[in-house]
Amino acid sequence: MKILLSNDDGWDAPGIKLLESELAEIAEVWTVAPATPQSGISHQMTFERPMKLTQYADRRYHLDGTPADCARVGLTQLGEDFDWVFSGVNNGGNLGVDFFISGTVAAAREATFFGKKAVAISQHRLNYPAEFDWEAVRPLLRRVIDDVLSRTGLAGGDLVNFNLPDCTERDIHSVQIVECDLDRSPLPFDYGHGVGGALEPRRAEVEQTLVYKGRYNDRQRDPGRDVDVCLSGNVSAVVIRPT
Repeated sequence: MKILLSNDDGWDAPGIKLLESELAEIAEVWTVAPATPQSGISHQMTFERPMKLTQYADRRYHLDGTPADCARVGLTQLGEDFDWVFSGVNNGGNLGVDFFISGTVAAAREATFFGKKAVAISQHRLNYPAEFDWEAVRPLLRRVIDDVLSRTGLAGGDLVNFNLPDCTERDIHSVQIVECDLDRSPLPFDYGHGVGGALEPRRAEVEQTLVYKGRYNDRQRDPGRDVDVCLSGNVSAVVIRPT
């Protein structure tokens, strides 16, 4: 079995290293990940400039492009036929409407356009950006990998978006993997305001600085959907199929 791996946090992020090491126990893993962090970039592609693909280890590359670029380059330029494409583990959740914003999900979604089975995995963080014990996640991550690889109902073009709960204060062995629907409720947020320039005498315009501040843990939780499942302490698994 051959697996292509990517993410949006960058090739040297702890989440992708963890996922890479777990997948390498069961498959031949090739990695094409962004050279720099690309969080929240969604499905942006690079068309107007050359991209540099750099090999840093055996079957390991980083690309100065987006996560979707990485998946496309990996699937078309390495000369390999991959059975699966995995993306993650993202440093932070990609729940609900984040599905449409996430670079992590975009790498997996790009793979589905090529008819591949794809998986996006994200780790919800209660106290981001505090230190996080990635090694403690390993047993649960392995369960998620085993779960998705054993799903006989998945076909080429299907995507499973997993979100792992923050189990800092919970027995990880009690966590369940729950297949559920995407919660499309908007993410609550605030904008910090600051005047960035003085009012000119003959103009009625003021330049302002807006600073986005998402309130991730305050988001609406429709019962039984992915936000509610993950924030309640279980793994949410949303299956997206071609329409």
